[in-house]
Amino acid sequence: MSDLKKERVVENKVFNKKEFFAILAIFVLVIIAGISGSLVLGVVAAFTGIIFPGIVTYLGFLIPALAIVIAFNRKEGSFLQAFGFKPISWKIVLLTVLLTVVSYPIVLFMDLLSQLFVPNIIASTAESLVGSSSVIFILQAALIAPICEEILMRGFFQNRLAKVCPFIVASIVSGFLFGAFHMNLNQFCYAWVLGIIFAYANRASGSIFTSIIMHVLINTYGAITTVIEVARYSAMGTTWGEVAEKERADSSNMIRYIIIYGILSIASVILTQLVTKKIAEQRIKEAPAKEQAA
Repeated sequence: MSDLKKERVVENKVFNKKEFFAILAIFVLVIIAGISGSLVLGVVAAFTGIIFPGIVTYLGFLIPALAIVIAFNRKEGSFLQAFGFKPISWKIVLLTVLLTVVSYPIVLFMDLLSQLFVPNIIASTAESLVGSSSVIFILQAALIAPICEEILMRGFFQNRLAKVCPFIVASIVSGFLFGAFHMNLNQFCYAWVLGIIFAYANRASGSIFTSIIMHVLINTYGAITTVIEVARYSAMGTTWGEVAEKERADSSNMIRYIIIYGILSIASVILTQLVTKKIAEQRIKEAPAKEQAA
């Protein structure tokens, strides 16, 4: 039996229902803490007249949420150890970039599929998201959000769930929680799938750096696209949200795109599995050298 297969056998043995539901309860607590932080900022804004920029509002939600999981992880060793920060080689970094590219059609497919029922949330809120500073928006979306959300969702929830239930269950559940964390159906659909992909990518590399890199790349592309689209449609005297809604209303066009990206997603799933396996093989290949260096 190969080293990769042995790892899968070991990690798929346990299921602890009590711990499993305790972790779900922590997620509820995280959401409550985040909403409470946002409410505090709202009250401050109402009484002082201060208009907080989007990045402050986001951090008002995220910081209390992170504080909860850091508190629960305090007995797991150092921060880096507890949340899975392990160095990865440049070869795994390159494979991670490739994995991001080959898996992206799945994200687009789920995004389009969700738009049969709800609007494109990014397009419809683009102007308010970008606000007065596109640089701050890109910083928030491309760096702060991916790093903090990965610490929260993969570093804590995925890693905790993987200890108490089969990996496939842990990845599906943590992906679901990642989708729910976004609090809208449009992003929920593709974030759920992304969460599963991120979980398998991290298992393959043995490090949270893999999902952070993927998340940063995806969000950077999305943030830059958002800034460009806002500027483009503003110059045309309209908004991205209005244009996106008109396109969504054209059901035949939407169905055509869904079919196209659905077909691409089939190939994407196969390639995603192959690249993920390659990352795992590369990690195992590098393991003896790391042990000798230690």
